[in-house]
Amino acid sequence: MTDILLINPSSITVQNNPIPFGLAYMASYLEKNGFLVKILDLSVQKINEKQISEYIKELSPKNVGISCMSVHINFVKSLSRKIKENFKGIRVIVGGIHPTALPEKSLKEMKDVDVFVLGEGERTILELMKNTKLEKIKGVAYIKNKKLKINKTREFVENLDELPFPARHLLPDIKNYSLGFDWEGRKPDATIFSSRGCPFNCIYCASKVMWKQRVRFRSAKNVLREIDLLVKEYKVREILFYDDHFLLNKKRLVEICQGLIKRNYDLTWCCLSRVDSVDFETIKLMKKAGCHMISFGVESGSQKILDNMEKNVKVESIIKAFDICKKVGMNTKASFIFGAPGEDYESIKETQNVIKQILPDYIWLFIMTPMPGTKLYKLHEETGIASDDWGMYDQTTYNKFYGTKLNYEKLRKAVAETYKSYYLSPRYIFSQIKKLSVRKIRVYFNLLKRVVYVMNYIKRGRTRNGEDK
Repeated sequence: MTDILLINPSSITVQNNPIPFGLAYMASYLEKNGFLVKILDLSVQKINEKQISEYIKELSPKNVGISCMSVHINFVKSLSRKIKENFKGIRVIVGGIHPTALPEKSLKEMKDVDVFVLGEGERTILELMKNTKLEKIKGVAYIKNKKLKINKTREFVENLDELPFPARHLLPDIKNYSLGFDWEGRKPDATIFSSRGCPFNCIYCASKVMWKQRVRFRSAKNVLREIDLLVKEYKVREILFYDDHFLLNKKRLVEICQGLIKRNYDLTWCCLSRVDSVDFETIKLMKKAGCHMISFGVESGSQKILDNMEKNVKVESIIKAFDICKKVGMNTKASFIFGAPGEDYESIKETQNVIKQILPDYIWLFIMTPMPGTKLYKLHEETGIASDDWGMYDQTTYNKFYGTKLNYEKLRKAVAETYKSYYLSPRYIFSQIKKLSVRKIRVYFNLLKRVVYVMNYIKRGRTRNGEDK
């Protein structure tokens, strides 16, 4: 009999599809402690609710654990209700960023869930599997005698090197997962989290909901061991470091780069960073170690909007970072968010001008969404505009905005216009012709498909509840 079946809901993005890290880390931690674990990843295993029920019946697990972001609420409610209706004795456990941010609301809304795991889950799920009394377990929420119970916060795992690598062997073939075409990655590819947390305090970012603005780093030695595993056992040729800010710890970064140079694998990689951590020597070393692309969370080209976001960065730093990357020959991605407090047509124009000036290889545009637990969400709550229509929390369809007179329709059009004017501009096209290669040509075809998708999305529109018209 399986001790626990861990379920990852369907992916909400068409951009990329990494492995479900939270579940994979918990699975390896439980396996290390002698438990039999299975993972059902619905982001790649496309089965319906009836087939899910049949799979649960086949495994007969003692527990079912479900990962839950805000957009997954309806799925979690439906699945947990069906488990309770059709299977006796199965305990339903739900964890993830949504219940961590809103434990009381989750207890009231998802009534068929037996217990919620709040925050970092490895040690908490282990205690649950050992059948420790709930009142003695930190980091859980549950209902007892019709009363809501939220236990003390679970302390973090201070030494991340103590955790086993994520249980990729329990997942479908690694080839089913994708970094997204605009990373220009090779196959097979893989994703690594080499740290947890971010020290910054942007009003829209939910990272601090889970990690409390603390950053914990795995050692360079530990990270390189996971890379060795991926290259030798999974034949990986491309890696994405999915840390919030991979360049934050420069000493560790240098050690990782030196280790990769020494190994001389047929391996390329990419990562995420803030613009204010970029310097010429670091980017030069990264390129030598196989890095070919960095994704920057730029978010806006307007200093007013950056300040309102509490981004703590200057427009000059944005321009400088991209200039350095161009000099080194490092490809770049840039993400932007439209609809922040204070956003108007002038600030959108400033952002469009900065995009054209920094000339990233790819742009990724979002509509401002007040993710639960963030300062922006609290502002929405205080002004009475926070929505419980969780299906809209996908960073593209949310339609209520704080501190701006621009509405959803206007912001949607601004997104479409920005994509169109940038990707069809002669300057962008000529910049990419200089880099032309067979791989680039494939990427451009996928890029064209994405632009067409966005245009159709804008043309089709959305209703107020987030559904297609």
